[in-house]
Amino acid sequence: MKMKKVLVSALAAVMLLSATPAVATVNAASSATSATAAVAVAEVSVAKPTKVKATAKKKAVKVSFKKSSSAVTGYEIQCSTSKKFAANKTKSVTTTKTAKTVKKLKANKKYYVRVRAYTVANGVTYYSNWTSKKSVKTK
Repeated sequence: MKMKKVLVSALAAVMLLSATPAVATVNAASSATSATAAVAVAEVSVAKPTKVKATAKKKAVKVSFKKSSSAVTGYEIQCSTSKKFAANKTKSVTTTKTAKTVKKLKANKKYYVRVRAYTVANGVTYYSNWTSKKSVKTK
């Protein structure tokens, strides 16, 4: 599970709460060099979706999966003709539902599909790991 860390420094709070700028500067310098500096760490983890299924349609692929958790804002689905999901051969769509049909694909072509969940917290978007890729050939 991929974890992203957001570090929020307490340095600004020390400077705002301090009565004199000289004391704030000394505290800021000592807290910056100190190994025990007060730093708040917030961890946001997003679980990836499970049970991904890709079904072939006419010039489209229907992707369905199991919801990862209730804290998820949405999902990103990628369909690609490249096994490595090269940017120029990949189509990405976002959805809030657990099933989506990716349309406007080429007929009789093999596509690789993967899904990841994302959540937005304090204006920052956090993504889960990608699911394993599934292959499907369009009709």
